[in-house]
Amino acid sequence: MKLTFLSILRLIMFTMISYIYYSSVGTPSTAQIIYVIAAGIGFILNHFLMASTRNQTYYPLAIDFILITGFVYFYPGSSLYLILFGVNAVTLFLSAKDKRVLWGFSVAFFIIWFCSMYYTYQVTGTFSFLENLINFSLIVFEAVVGRLIHKLFHARAKIETQYGELQETHTALTAAHEQLHHYSKQVEELTLIRERNRISGEIHDTVGHKMTALLVQLQVAKELMDSRPDMSKQKMELCEDLARETLQEIRLSVRTLKDHDQPQSFVTTVRKLLEDYQKMTGLTSRFTVKGDVSTIPISIQLSLTRVIQESITNAVRHGQAKECSVVLDVSESKIQIIIQDDGKGSADINPGFGLKHMRDRIHEHGGMTLFESGKEGFLVKATVPLIEMKWQMGGT
Repeated sequence: MKLTFLSILRLIMFTMISYIYYSSVGTPSTAQIIYVIAAGIGFILNHFLMASTRNQTYYPLAIDFILITGFVYFYPGSSLYLILFGVNAVTLFLSAKDKRVLWGFSVAFFIIWFCSMYYTYQVTGTFSFLENLINFSLIVFEAVVGRLIHKLFHARAKIETQYGELQETHTALTAAHEQLHHYSKQVEELTLIRERNRISGEIHDTVGHKMTALLVQLQVAKELMDSRPDMSKQKMELCEDLARETLQEIRLSVRTLKDHDQPQSFVTTVRKLLEDYQKMTGLTSRFTVKGDVSTIPISIQLSLTRVIQESITNAVRHGQAKECSVVLDVSESKIQIIIQDDGKGSADINPGFGLKHMRDRIHEHGGMTLFESGKEGFLVKATVPLIEMKWQMGGT
Protein backbone atom coordinates (compact mmCIF):
# COMPACT_ATOMS: atom_id res chain seq x y z
CA MET A 1 0.00 0.00 0.00
CA LYS A 2 1.15 3.51 -0.77
CA LEU A 3 -0.31 4.97 2.42
CA THR A 4 2.33 3.57 4.76
CA PHE A 5 1.28 5.54 7.83
CA LEU A 6 -2.37 4.50 7.61
CA SER A 7 -1.33 0.92 6.97
CA ILE A 8 0.84 0.82 10.11
CA LEU A 9 -1.91 2.51 12.15
CA ARG A 10 -4.34 -0.11 10.90
CA LEU A 11 -2.03 -2.91 12.09
CA ILE A 12 -1.65 -1.27 15.50
CA MET A 13 -5.42 -1.06 15.95
CA PHE A 14 -5.88 -4.70 14.96
CA THR A 15 -3.19 -5.73 17.47
CA MET A 16 -4.57 -3.55 20.29
CA ILE A 17 -8.15 -4.78 19.86
CA SER A 18 -6.90 -8.37 19.78
CA TYR A 19 -5.19 -7.73 23.10
CA ILE A 20 -8.38 -6.14 24.48
CA TYR A 21 -10.22 -9.31 23.53
CA TYR A 22 -7.57 -11.32 25.38
CA SER A 23 -7.77 -9.17 28.53
CA SER A 24 -11.56 -8.80 28.49
CA VAL A 25 -11.99 -12.28 29.93
CA GLY A 26 -10.86 -12.89 33.52
CA THR A 27 -9.55 -16.37 32.89
CA PRO A 28 -9.31 -16.98 29.15
CA SER A 29 -9.53 -20.54 27.88
CA THR A 30 -6.74 -22.19 26.00
CA ALA A 31 -8.74 -21.94 22.77
CA GLN A 32 -9.25 -18.21 23.27
CA ILE A 33 -5.55 -17.64 23.95
CA ILE A 34 -4.54 -19.67 20.92
CA TYR A 35 -7.00 -17.82 18.68
CA VAL A 36 -5.91 -14.36 19.86
CA ILE A 37 -2.27 -15.27 19.14
CA ALA A 38 -3.17 -16.80 15.79
CA ALA A 39 -5.32 -13.80 14.82
CA GLY A 40 -2.55 -11.38 15.81
CA ILE A 41 -0.01 -13.30 13.69
CA GLY A 42 -2.55 -13.43 10.84
CA PHE A 43 -3.09 -9.67 10.96
CA ILE A 44 0.68 -9.07 10.90
CA LEU A 45 1.22 -11.43 7.96
CA ASN A 46 -1.67 -9.83 6.11
CA HIS A 47 -0.13 -6.42 6.68
CA PHE A 48 3.12 -7.42 4.97
CA LEU A 49 1.20 -9.30 2.26
CA MET A 50 -0.77 -6.19 1.40
CA ALA A 51 2.38 -4.03 1.48
CA SER A 52 4.30 -6.34 -0.87
CA THR A 53 1.51 -7.00 -3.36
CA ARG A 54 2.16 -5.09 -6.59
CA ASN A 55 -1.14 -5.83 -8.28
CA GLN A 56 -4.30 -4.76 -6.52
CA THR A 57 -5.72 -7.81 -4.73
CA TYR A 58 -8.41 -8.17 -2.09
CA TYR A 59 -7.43 -11.58 -0.68
CA PRO A 60 -5.79 -10.05 2.47
CA LEU A 61 -9.00 -8.13 3.19
CA ALA A 62 -11.04 -11.33 2.81
CA ILE A 63 -8.70 -13.09 5.25
CA ASP A 64 -9.15 -10.20 7.70
CA PHE A 65 -12.91 -10.67 7.38
CA ILE A 66 -12.54 -14.33 8.36
CA LEU A 67 -10.20 -13.56 11.28
CA ILE A 68 -12.52 -10.85 12.60
CA THR A 69 -15.51 -13.20 12.36
CA GLY A 70 -13.58 -15.71 14.48
CA PHE A 71 -13.69 -13.34 17.44
CA VAL A 72 -17.49 -13.64 17.43
CA TYR A 73 -17.24 -17.40 17.92
CA PHE A 74 -14.58 -17.29 20.68
CA TYR A 75 -15.82 -14.08 22.39
CA PRO A 76 -19.59 -13.96 21.80
CA GLY A 77 -20.24 -11.48 24.61
CA SER A 78 -18.29 -8.58 22.98
CA SER A 79 -19.11 -6.36 20.00
CA LEU A 80 -15.53 -5.12 19.49
CA TYR A 81 -15.40 -7.08 16.25
CA LEU A 82 -17.49 -4.30 14.65
CA ILE A 83 -14.64 -1.85 15.34
CA LEU A 84 -12.30 -4.22 13.48
CA PHE A 85 -14.80 -4.33 10.61
CA GLY A 86 -14.76 -0.51 10.64
CA VAL A 87 -10.95 -0.42 10.30
CA ASN A 88 -11.20 -2.98 7.51
CA ALA A 89 -13.89 -0.84 5.84
CA VAL A 90 -11.52 2.16 5.73
CA THR A 91 -8.90 0.01 3.98
CA LEU A 92 -11.44 -1.43 1.55
CA PHE A 93 -13.11 1.85 0.53
CA LEU A 94 -9.73 3.58 0.34
CA SER A 95 -8.11 1.09 -2.02
CA ALA A 96 -10.96 -0.44 -4.06
CA LYS A 97 -11.51 0.94 -7.56
CA ASP A 98 -14.15 -1.52 -8.74
CA LYS A 99 -17.62 -0.82 -7.33
CA ARG A 100 -18.52 -4.49 -7.71
CA VAL A 101 -15.85 -5.35 -5.13
CA LEU A 102 -17.36 -2.81 -2.70
CA TRP A 103 -20.82 -4.24 -3.17
CA GLY A 104 -19.52 -7.79 -2.72
CA PHE A 105 -17.74 -7.02 0.56
CA SER A 106 -20.70 -4.95 1.79
CA VAL A 107 -23.15 -7.81 1.21
CA ALA A 108 -20.73 -10.23 2.87
CA PHE A 109 -20.46 -7.93 5.91
CA PHE A 110 -24.23 -7.70 6.41
CA ILE A 111 -24.56 -11.47 6.18
CA ILE A 112 -21.74 -11.94 8.73
CA TRP A 113 -23.16 -9.21 10.99
CA PHE A 114 -26.67 -10.64 11.15
CA CYS A 115 -25.33 -14.16 11.65
CA SER A 116 -23.05 -12.86 14.43
CA MET A 117 -25.91 -11.11 16.22
CA TYR A 118 -28.04 -14.27 16.00
CA TYR A 119 -25.15 -16.42 17.28
CA THR A 120 -24.49 -14.01 20.18
CA TYR A 121 -28.12 -14.04 21.21
CA GLN A 122 -28.24 -17.83 21.07
CA VAL A 123 -25.11 -18.18 23.23
CA THR A 124 -25.54 -15.34 25.73
CA GLY A 125 -29.27 -14.79 25.64
CA THR A 126 -28.77 -11.00 25.46
CA PHE A 127 -28.80 -8.51 22.58
CA SER A 128 -27.82 -4.80 22.74
CA PHE A 129 -29.49 -3.01 19.84
CA LEU A 130 -28.01 0.41 20.77
CA GLU A 131 -24.44 -0.90 20.97
CA ASN A 132 -24.70 -2.59 17.58
CA LEU A 133 -26.27 0.55 16.07
CA ILE A 134 -23.50 2.79 17.39
CA ASN A 135 -20.79 0.45 16.12
CA PHE A 136 -22.54 0.14 12.74
CA SER A 137 -22.70 3.96 12.47
CA LEU A 138 -18.96 4.03 13.13
CA ILE A 139 -18.40 1.53 10.31
CA VAL A 140 -20.46 3.68 7.91
CA PHE A 141 -18.52 6.79 8.94
CA GLU A 142 -15.16 5.07 8.41
CA ALA A 143 -16.29 3.72 5.03
CA VAL A 144 -17.32 7.22 3.91
CA VAL A 145 -14.03 8.70 5.11
CA GLY A 146 -12.09 5.98 3.30
CA ARG A 147 -13.99 6.66 0.08
CA LEU A 148 -13.46 10.39 0.33
CA ILE A 149 -9.72 9.87 0.82
CA HIS A 150 -9.76 7.51 -2.18
CA LYS A 151 -11.41 10.18 -4.36
CA LEU A 152 -9.01 12.80 -3.06
CA PHE A 153 -5.96 10.75 -4.02
CA HIS A 154 -7.56 9.82 -7.35
CA ALA A 155 -8.25 13.49 -8.12
CA ARG A 156 -4.72 14.39 -7.06
CA ALA A 157 -3.23 11.75 -9.35
CA LYS A 158 -5.47 12.91 -12.19
CA ILE A 159 -4.44 16.52 -11.66
CA GLU A 160 -0.76 15.53 -11.67
CA THR A 161 -1.29 13.60 -14.90
CA GLN A 162 -3.16 16.47 -16.52
CA TYR A 163 -0.54 18.92 -15.32
CA GLY A 164 2.15 16.77 -16.91
CA GLU A 165 0.18 16.63 -20.14
CA LEU A 166 -0.36 20.38 -19.96
CA GLN A 167 3.38 20.92 -19.52
CA GLU A 168 4.08 18.70 -22.52
CA THR A 169 1.46 20.56 -24.55
CA HIS A 170 2.90 23.90 -23.45
CA THR A 171 6.38 22.77 -24.46
CA ALA A 172 5.07 21.56 -27.83
CA LEU A 173 3.16 24.82 -28.38
CA THR A 174 6.23 26.85 -27.47
CA ALA A 175 8.32 24.88 -29.95
CA ALA A 176 5.59 25.24 -32.59
CA HIS A 177 5.36 28.98 -31.91
CA GLU A 178 9.11 29.38 -32.29
CA GLN A 179 9.05 27.34 -35.48
CA LEU A 180 6.10 29.35 -36.79
CA HIS A 181 7.92 32.57 -35.95
CA HIS A 182 10.96 31.24 -37.80
CA TYR A 183 8.81 30.32 -40.82
CA SER A 184 7.15 33.74 -40.68
CA LYS A 185 10.56 35.38 -40.82
CA GLN A 186 11.52 33.20 -43.75
CA VAL A 187 8.30 34.03 -45.59
CA GLU A 188 8.84 37.72 -44.93
CA GLU A 189 12.40 37.53 -46.23
CA LEU A 190 11.29 35.58 -49.30
CA THR A 191 8.52 38.12 -49.91
CA LEU A 192 11.02 40.96 -49.72
CA ILE A 193 13.38 39.14 -52.05
CA ARG A 194 10.55 38.53 -54.53
CA GLU A 195 9.52 42.18 -54.31
CA ARG A 196 13.12 43.27 -54.80
CA ASN A 197 13.36 41.08 -57.88
CA ARG A 198 10.05 42.47 -59.12
CA ILE A 199 11.29 46.04 -58.70
CA SER A 200 14.52 45.15 -60.47
CA GLY A 201 12.46 43.78 -63.34
CA GLU A 202 10.38 46.96 -63.44
CA ILE A 203 13.52 49.08 -63.52
CA HIS A 204 14.78 46.97 -66.38
CA ASP A 205 11.48 47.23 -68.28
CA THR A 206 10.37 50.82 -67.67
CA VAL A 207 13.70 52.59 -67.26
CA GLY A 208 15.30 50.51 -69.98
CA HIS A 209 12.44 51.31 -72.35
CA LYS A 210 12.67 55.04 -71.62
CA MET A 211 16.45 55.06 -71.97
CA THR A 212 16.09 53.37 -75.35
CA ALA A 213 13.51 55.97 -76.41
CA LEU A 214 15.82 58.71 -75.10
CA LEU A 215 18.72 57.46 -77.22
CA VAL A 216 16.51 57.25 -80.32
CA GLN A 217 15.24 60.81 -79.82
CA LEU A 218 18.77 62.07 -79.25
CA GLN A 219 19.87 60.49 -82.52
CA VAL A 220 16.94 62.08 -84.37
CA ALA A 221 17.66 65.45 -82.78
CA LYS A 222 21.30 65.16 -83.81
CA GLU A 223 20.37 64.44 -87.43
CA LEU A 224 17.87 67.33 -87.53
CA MET A 225 20.18 69.82 -85.82
CA ASP A 226 21.48 71.35 -89.12
CA SER A 227 18.54 70.85 -91.47
CA ARG A 228 15.61 71.50 -89.11
CA PRO A 229 16.74 73.28 -85.92
CA ASP A 230 13.17 73.84 -84.65
CA MET A 231 12.30 70.17 -84.87
CA SER A 232 15.64 69.30 -83.27
CA LYS A 233 14.84 71.63 -80.37
CA GLN A 234 11.48 69.87 -79.83
CA LYS A 235 13.22 66.53 -79.79
CA MET A 236 15.71 67.80 -77.23
CA GLU A 237 12.85 69.01 -74.99
CA LEU A 238 11.26 65.58 -75.31
CA CYS A 239 14.57 63.99 -74.35
CA GLU A 240 14.72 66.26 -71.31
CA ASP A 241 11.25 65.11 -70.21
CA LEU A 242 12.19 61.46 -70.74
CA ALA A 243 15.40 61.91 -68.75
CA ARG A 244 13.50 63.59 -65.88
CA GLU A 245 10.86 60.84 -65.78
CA THR A 246 13.55 58.18 -65.89
CA LEU A 247 15.40 59.84 -63.02
CA GLN A 248 12.20 59.89 -60.96
CA GLU A 249 11.62 56.20 -61.67
CA ILE A 250 15.17 55.33 -60.62
CA ARG A 251 14.97 57.37 -57.42
CA LEU A 252 11.64 55.86 -56.39
CA SER A 253 12.78 52.33 -57.17
CA VAL A 254 16.03 52.81 -55.28
CA ARG A 255 14.08 54.29 -52.36
CA THR A 256 11.78 51.23 -52.34
CA LEU A 257 14.74 48.84 -52.41
CA LYS A 258 16.38 50.74 -49.56
CA ASP A 259 13.19 50.63 -47.48
CA HIS A 260 13.01 46.87 -48.03
CA ASP A 261 16.52 46.45 -46.68
CA GLN A 262 15.55 48.53 -43.62
CA PRO A 263 11.99 47.41 -42.77
CA GLN A 264 9.66 50.00 -41.24
CA SER A 265 5.96 50.38 -40.63
CA PHE A 266 3.60 50.51 -43.58
CA VAL A 267 2.29 53.97 -42.65
CA THR A 268 5.84 55.32 -42.42
CA THR A 269 6.70 53.82 -45.80
CA VAL A 270 3.68 55.40 -47.52
CA ARG A 271 4.29 58.78 -45.87
CA LYS A 272 7.92 58.70 -46.98
CA LEU A 273 6.84 57.82 -50.51
CA LEU A 274 4.39 60.73 -50.67
CA GLU A 275 6.94 63.13 -49.17
CA ASP A 276 9.58 62.10 -51.72
CA TYR A 277 7.10 62.57 -54.56
CA GLN A 278 6.18 66.00 -53.24
CA LYS A 279 9.83 67.01 -53.23
CA MET A 280 10.44 65.67 -56.74
CA THR A 281 7.22 66.74 -58.49
CA GLY A 282 5.48 69.24 -56.19
CA LEU A 283 2.44 66.97 -55.82
CA THR A 284 0.47 67.83 -52.68
CA SER A 285 -1.06 64.78 -50.98
CA ARG A 286 -3.26 63.78 -48.05
CA PHE A 287 -2.98 60.38 -46.41
CA THR A 288 -5.85 59.06 -44.24
CA VAL A 289 -5.77 55.79 -42.31
CA LYS A 290 -8.74 53.96 -40.75
CA GLY A 291 -8.41 50.73 -38.74
CA ASP A 292 -5.46 48.68 -37.53
CA VAL A 293 -2.71 48.74 -40.14
CA SER A 294 -0.63 46.14 -38.25
CA THR A 295 -3.06 43.39 -39.37
CA ILE A 296 -2.03 43.83 -43.02
CA PRO A 297 0.35 41.03 -44.11
CA ILE A 298 3.76 42.12 -45.34
CA SER A 299 3.13 40.78 -48.87
CA ILE A 300 -0.05 42.88 -49.20
CA GLN A 301 1.75 45.92 -47.77
CA LEU A 302 4.29 45.71 -50.58
CA SER A 303 1.58 45.41 -53.23
CA LEU A 304 -0.38 48.37 -51.83
CA THR A 305 2.80 50.46 -51.73
CA ARG A 306 3.42 49.79 -55.42
CA VAL A 307 -0.24 50.56 -56.24
CA ILE A 308 0.09 53.95 -54.51
CA GLN A 309 3.39 54.61 -56.24
CA GLU A 310 2.02 53.74 -59.68
CA SER A 311 -1.16 55.76 -59.12
CA ILE A 312 0.58 59.00 -58.13
CA THR A 313 3.13 58.52 -60.91
CA ASN A 314 0.30 58.30 -63.46
CA ALA A 315 -1.44 61.26 -61.81
CA VAL A 316 1.59 63.50 -62.39
CA ARG A 317 2.78 62.03 -65.68
CA HIS A 318 -0.52 61.73 -67.55
CA GLY A 319 -2.97 63.91 -65.62
CA GLN A 320 -0.64 66.78 -64.60
CA ALA A 321 -2.26 66.53 -61.15
CA LYS A 322 -1.40 68.99 -58.41
CA GLU A 323 -3.16 67.31 -55.51
CA CYS A 324 -4.16 63.78 -54.55
CA SER A 325 -5.65 61.96 -51.57
CA VAL A 326 -4.88 58.46 -50.34
CA VAL A 327 -7.42 56.78 -48.03
CA LEU A 328 -6.59 53.43 -46.42
CA ASP A 329 -9.47 51.61 -44.66
CA VAL A 330 -8.66 48.39 -42.78
CA SER A 331 -11.45 46.23 -41.32
CA GLU A 332 -11.58 42.66 -39.99
CA SER A 333 -12.57 41.24 -43.37
CA LYS A 334 -10.92 43.45 -45.99
CA ILE A 335 -8.48 46.22 -46.89
CA GLN A 336 -9.56 49.06 -49.14
CA ILE A 337 -7.41 51.80 -50.58
CA ILE A 338 -8.64 54.75 -52.66
CA ILE A 339 -6.32 57.12 -54.55
CA GLN A 340 -8.02 60.22 -56.02
CA ASP A 341 -6.21 63.01 -57.93
CA ASP A 342 -7.33 66.36 -59.42
CA GLY A 343 -5.63 65.92 -62.77
CA LYS A 344 -7.05 65.76 -66.30
CA GLY A 345 -9.58 62.99 -66.62
CA SER A 346 -10.32 60.77 -69.57
CA ALA A 347 -13.64 59.55 -70.90
CA ASP A 348 -12.12 56.30 -72.15
CA ILE A 349 -9.84 54.27 -69.90
CA ASN A 350 -7.46 52.02 -71.80
CA PRO A 351 -5.36 50.20 -69.19
CA GLY A 352 -1.72 50.35 -70.09
CA PHE A 353 1.27 48.64 -68.51
CA GLY A 354 0.92 50.52 -65.21
CA LEU A 355 -2.81 49.89 -64.64
CA LYS A 356 -2.53 46.26 -65.72
CA HIS A 357 0.39 45.81 -63.37
CA MET A 358 -1.67 47.25 -60.47
CA ARG A 359 -4.59 44.96 -61.32
CA ASP A 360 -2.32 41.90 -61.44
CA ARG A 361 -0.79 42.72 -58.07
CA ILE A 362 -4.17 43.03 -56.35
CA HIS A 363 -5.51 39.96 -58.16
CA GLU A 364 -2.66 37.88 -56.71
CA HIS A 365 -4.22 38.42 -53.26
CA GLY A 366 -7.76 37.63 -54.43
CA GLY A 367 -8.68 41.32 -54.61
CA MET A 368 -10.35 43.64 -57.12
CA THR A 369 -9.42 46.97 -58.68
CA LEU A 370 -11.60 49.76 -60.04
CA PHE A 371 -10.53 52.64 -62.28
CA GLU A 372 -12.81 55.67 -62.71
CA SER A 373 -12.27 58.91 -64.56
CA GLY A 374 -14.38 61.87 -65.67
CA LYS A 375 -13.64 65.33 -66.95
CA GLU A 376 -11.55 65.97 -63.86
CA GLY A 377 -9.39 63.61 -61.88
CA PHE A 378 -8.72 59.91 -61.84
CA LEU A 379 -9.70 57.40 -59.15
CA VAL A 380 -8.05 54.10 -58.30
CA LYS A 381 -9.86 51.82 -55.86
CA ALA A 382 -8.36 48.51 -54.73
CA THR A 383 -9.96 46.02 -52.32
CA VAL A 384 -8.17 43.01 -50.81
CA PRO A 385 -10.01 40.45 -48.62
CA LEU A 386 -8.40 39.32 -45.36
CA ILE A 387 -10.66 36.35 -44.53
CA GLU A 388 -12.12 35.07 -47.77
CA MET A 389 -10.35 35.22 -51.12
CA LYS A 390 -12.19 34.85 -54.42
CA TRP A 391 -10.99 34.65 -58.02
CA GLN A 392 -13.07 34.73 -61.17
CA MET A 393 -11.85 33.42 -64.50
CA GLY A 394 -13.79 34.53 -67.55
CA GLY A 395 -16.88 36.71 -67.81
CA THR A 396 -17.01 40.41 -67.04
